[in-house]
Order: sequence, then structure tokens, then C-alpha cells
Amino acid sequence: MAMGARRPFAGTGWNVWRGLIGFAYLAAAVFNGIYTLPRTNEPDLLDGYAEGAWFPVLEDFMRDVVMPNDAALMALVILFEVAVGLLILSRASWVDLGVVASLGWVGAILPFLAWPYLMTNITLAVMQGVLLLRRYETPVWTQAVRSLSGSLGAPHPR
Repeated sequence: MAMGARRPFAGTGWNVWRGLIGFAYLAAAVFNGIYTLPRTNEPDLLDGYAEGAWFPVLEDFMRDVVMPNDAALMALVILFEVAVGLLILSRASWVDLGVVASLGWVGAILPFLAWPYLMTNITLAVMQGVLLLRRYETPVWTQAVRSLSGSLGAPHPR
């Protein structure tokens, strides 16, 4: 991103927050792989989303497009969650790409969410979006290795 040069480097707190968001996406992928994907043939699994859709056309879309293809679409969601999690945990513009993709995802599913999930996802978008306020030049896994080796306080390599 062009604005990357103007943003300050992330400190430890920002990197911890980034790690939590990235690992949350990976955890969601594991959950969806273990719990949701095997249950895609259950008829009422996605009914709540169809019923909570803001507009009738979205309810029709859920019932006519998503629900008949739920296993394939859930597999794509899982792949997306893994990709976003790894991008957010990585470095530089890859982090920005992961955050923007996560915000796009949250924005895309908002019209399918009824109360209270709507407010939860708006809050989630803000909590993820703040990551764009900093630059992340080091992957989270490198940060973790540094902290375990006792060099977390070392100056940032420029």
C-alpha cells in the first residue's frame, strides 16, 4: 500500500493483537473443517442465515445458490480463512492484503446477519481494521521466536 511508508512500525502490543487476529482465522478454519463442513448436509445448518438476510433477494440467494452448494462453498471458506490467517501473520504488504480481505469478507456477510451477529461482525471489522494503522515488517512467528530467545527488546531491523 502506498500509505505504508507513512505508518509507524508496530510494537509488541500491535504484533500480539495481529497474532490473535491471525490465529483466530486459523482457528475458525479448523472449527469449520471439523464441525461445519461435515454437517453441510444438515438441512437447517444455514437456515438462520437465509432467514436473517436483510432483503428477500439475499434469502433467495442463500436458498437457491449457497445451500445446494454448501459443502463446496464451505471448503472455499475454509481455504479463505487459512489464507487470511497466514497473510495477517506474515509481513509487510501481505499483512495489509490479509486485513483488507478480512474486512471485505466481514462486509460481504453483513447483509446475511441478523441481530446480534450484525453488531458482533461490525465490532470484529473495527478490531481487525485497526491493524492497518501500523506497518508489520516481521512475521508473527519471527516475533515469537525472538521473544522465546529473549531478544524481543532488540531494536527493529531497518
